[in-house]
Order: sequence, then C-alpha cells, then structure tokens
Amino acid sequence: MKHVVIVGGGIAGLTAAALIAQEGHTVTVLEGSREWGGSAGKFTRRDLTYPVGATLGMGFEAGGIHARVLDHLGVRHQVESLDVVMTIRIEGRTIHYYRDRDAFLIELTSHFPEQASSIRAFFAEIEQIHEAIRPLMAELPALPLQDPADVRRLVRHAKSVVLLPYFPMTIGHLLRKHRLADTLFAQVIDGILLDSMQTGQEASALLGAVALSIYHDGAYYVPGGLYRLAEQLKETAEANGATCLLGRKVTSIRKTPDGFLIEDRRGRLTLADAVICAVPLEGIREVVSADMRQTLRRTYRRQEKLQQWATFTYYAAIPESIILSDEAFRQVHDPSLPSGHAFVSLSRSEDRLRAPAGQRTLTMSCHVPIGTFDKTNRKRYDEQVETMSAIFEAILEQQFPGFGQKAIERHPGGPGAWVRYTFRPDGGVGGYPQRPSTSLLFAAPFRTGVDHFFAIGDTIFPGAGTIGATTSAIHVARQFDVRL
Repeated sequence: MKHVVIVGGGIAGLTAAALIAQEGHTVTVLEGSREWGGSAGKFTRRDLTYPVGATLGMGFEAGGIHARVLDHLGVRHQVESLDVVMTIRIEGRTIHYYRDRDAFLIELTSHFPEQASSIRAFFAEIEQIHEAIRPLMAELPALPLQDPADVRRLVRHAKSVVLLPYFPMTIGHLLRKHRLADTLFAQVIDGILLDSMQTGQEASALLGAVALSIYHDGAYYVPGGLYRLAEQLKETAEANGATCLLGRKVTSIRKTPDGFLIEDRRGRLTLADAVICAVPLEGIREVVSADMRQTLRRTYRRQEKLQQWATFTYYAAIPESIILSDEAFRQVHDPSLPSGHAFVSLSRSEDRLRAPAGQRTLTMSCHVPIGTFDKTNRKRYDEQVETMSAIFEAILEQQFPGFGQKAIERHPGGPGAWVRYTFRPDGGVGGYPQRPSTSLLFAAPFRTGVDHFFAIGDTIFPGAGTIGATTSAIHVARQFDVRL
C-alpha cells in the first residue's frame, strides 16, 4: 500500500481521496484554504451561506458520474431533480430549458418558428452524436491515449467509428450545416456552451453534443450547495482512514530517492510515495522543482499556450417578497456584460442551509478575460469592481424588482477573490476552452510524465465542471486499484 498525498481539496481531490482511501492506501489531503470544495465551495456571513462558484448539480442520475462514485462508496446524497433546468432570458424572451427533450424542442421552436425545421434537424444530429458517445462515457476512457487499458476502453465499442468525421468539427460547423448560423438561436447555443465548455460555437462538436444533451439526463438543485458533496466526500475519505487538512497551502514539491517531499507555507514537510495535484496546471508549475517542471513542460506544451477565463461573481441576499419568478437557475443575456451573459443561482425557499425563512441567497457570475482587472493597481482594481457591480445590480434590478433598495447583503468578487481564497492563478476558473485542437486527443492527460505524480481537476481531460473534474479523479484512482 502507498502513502498518497493529494494537493487540493476541491471535488476532484476529495473524490480521489475517498476512492483511494477505500482501497486501503494511506491518504493525506492538503487544502490551502479554510473551506472544502474549491470552485464548488462556500462562504458564510451570519446565518447566510453563499456557494462561491459551481451551483447547478449534474451527474447525480442513475449511471451519472457522481452517482457512480457515491454508489461505489456506499454513500447517499440529497439532491432535488429539476423539471426546468434553467430559464434563458434573451432579447425580451424567456426560454424554459426543460429536462424533457421533447418539451425543450417544443419550447425552442415556439420562440424561433421560422427556424423550427432547422432546429429539429440540428438537435437530431446532436442526439445522434450523443448516443454514439454514451457507451464511451460508460467506459470512461482516459484521453489522450497513454496506456493499453485506455485504448481497450476506447475501441471496445465498434459503433464509435461513426464519430470519427466529427473529431475536427465544431458546433459552429453543425449550426452552419443546418442554416442556423448568425441567428438568435445560435446566441442561445453560445451561452449554453460557454457556461459548460468555456467556449461558444468553436466548441468541439463531440463534446459540445454532450454539453447540449447532458441536462436531459438530469439536472439537480443541491440543498446548501455543491460544497455539501465536497464535505461528504471528505467525511467518507476520513472514515476510510484518510487525513484531511485545511490551511495547508503547498509551496514546494520535490522528487527524492524515497518518493516526494511536499512542503507547505509554514515549512511543514510530508513524504509521499505518490502525489496527486488537484489544482490547475498553472498552479502545479509554481510549486514543483525545476527538473519536474521541465518534464511537465514537455507533457503539457500544448496547454502552456492556453488560458482559462476569469470570472466576476456577485453574491447577495434578498427578501422573498421581491422574487416574481422563482426558478433556481437562470441565464441572463445582456450586451453590457463582457461575455454577453451571466448565470444566476437562487436558493430554494425551503433551503434552510442557505438562508433563514423569508430570505434567499443568490450567486451571479459572468466570464471575463484574464487580465481585464488590474492586479497591479489596487485603486484601479476597486474601481473596476465598482463598475462591474453597478452593471450586475442593474440586471438584478430587472430580475428582482426592488433589489437596489431591499437587498439584505451584497458581496461583489472580482478575479482577485479567486486568487486570494481558492488560490486559482490569475483567478482562472473552469478549465480551458474545449475546442477540437485543445480537447479529447489533444487534452491534458492526468499522467504528468513524472512517475507516480498525477494531475486532476478542470484543466485535465475531460475538462470543466464538477463531472469533468470527478472523471479525472476516477482516471487517477484506477492507478491505485480502484475499479469503477
């Protein structure tokens, strides 16, 4: 049995910890912050709780990624299935994104009747791609291919050859094929993809088809927030003998004849047989020794040219009296926003884990390019936060009339907050854009090129979101005899 140190206590790191500890290995998790969950964590103010980033639950349906992990661990987790995944507010329209595929198609064609036949044909092809990918999702092969077992998982399904023509294609290709380019419908698709793929119509046709289909498999509200999943994974890991430590920001990782020597910011040392870094690749490069950095540079040379998005996030508490439309999730398109739209998550009325009776908490976020906010000039940075806050507040006033006067609390957060509280380099979140040239066979592998040193999380294949991060954790857990 090995001593495995996991750097990072987000969903990926804690999933790996729980799975590997269950196999009898000695596991230590070192999390730099004071909260579990990473980009799916939380913060509290008085009796109010705010999920910091990821809020919409996916992968909890039977056979879903989180469900498979929890079933393997023998753990139950409370979630609430959503019939309406979200509403999309764009140019005066409110589009209901129904979980039921047929209902969603009816909704879309009612809003865009002039393109109804093209929309149906577009989604028929999307579903055809998704159905061909499903068997591969069940196998969960790790890409890029580095191991015979990965190859066997990929080629086990002969029908997957029908996907080959789609490898170089984008969702934009399919929109043009079905005469839907440069339409308002295409803007709707852009927004859905950006939130899940970190890019719009340039997204890989294969992964984009999954992103445009996966909500129909199941979408969930998680009482309290997704941090509850992180805490449950942490408790399960500890029950299986793992040691999970907060406030242990790692500053150095060195390869030694005896394994790896990990040092935290207070100079505390830990010796490990294997290391799993559940932090962004940019963060790994900052802490590894020069010889390891050289190896990582060769393995991840393609990723060195890529950049994640940063995010501006705004947290608020509001009285129930100003809520006119009570959906848990909404996507709001507005030309004043850097990426053209924002995502708003609203706590449920009965969710006492987030707010007392009569009050709700909300999280609103939008993509912003890294470097938009001036990290070298505090006064300029604060002015930019004020400007963006005013834009958000104007939108929230439209969504919740009376917000300006009746908001109970307000907590704006620029990219610097993600650097300070979750140690994301430059505030980058969500992983890299999932384009044909940067995903699948060209994605970042979990094997770093350094023996017994692995990387997982949203910058590693398959990429963004809690189900992507969890999938990368499953891939690395298989290296420690986990059969899932």
